[in-house]
Amino acid sequence: MAALAIPLLVPRAAAHIPSLSVRADVDGSAARVGATVVHPPLSVIDNERPAQTIRVSAGDSLQSLAASFHTDAGAMRWANGLVDQAQPHPDTPLLMPPGPGALVQARPGELPSHLADRLGLDPRVILDYNSLHSDSPLPTNTWIQVPQVAAPAGSVPASAVVPLPSGVPGVSPSQASHGLNPRFPWGQCTYYVSTKRNVPWDGDAWSWYSRARSYGRPEGKVPVQGAILVMWGSWYGHVAYVERVNPDGSFVVSEMN
Repeated sequence: MAALAIPLLVPRAAAHIPSLSVRADVDGSAARVGATVVHPPLSVIDNERPAQTIRVSAGDSLQSLAASFHTDAGAMRWANGLVDQAQPHPDTPLLMPPGPGALVQARPGELPSHLADRLGLDPRVILDYNSLHSDSPLPTNTWIQVPQVAAPAGSVPASAVVPLPSGVPGVSPSQASHGLNPRFPWGQCTYYVSTKRNVPWDGDAWSWYSRARSYGRPEGKVPVQGAILVMWGSWYGHVAYVERVNPDGSFVVSEMN
């Protein structure tokens, strides 16, 4: 068996999720487990707090704006295409989504309106969570943000990852390793992965999934670039580093031993 621990310190999603507009044919229950959305939306509810666009002032950051407007910094980052740890520039417009978002991979050439229809969403909701300028076909490997409460199974919460320069979700490069890690013996898989990403815990590979969780790191079953792959196929387990994720969902890892 295998699972993914994303080595990135991020805040958990807010407990209160604002309501939003979804079509009447969507039902079920919404839940987030680690870094994966596992169920469709709970019910049909009206939008209480619509999206808004503000003009950034000097000294504003995503975190300070999220606190002031009671919204989600991760959703704002994805809505405005702010890669990695970039912050908005003063005197520029900033789209503020109604609440926490989750990322869905669009099909090659899919129109945003068709993606909304496929997910049972009002197309206007897509505009509330993404800076889109037209209903044009989306390029291959495009990720669109949708309300977390309405996200399909397997979506990735926007707060768990950052947009990489290529536009795909990944672990922030700021979480890179700071050098050799004395907690792990040279030549082992744990040693190798700790040279790729900052790993503050210790222990054999099999324990890394729970160890990551204990440090507040998001975890799930959706591969993203920069994640740590944890496998339990042997006594000690095995870990590897996700180098990239292909458009079809397959992924390439590097490893040792």
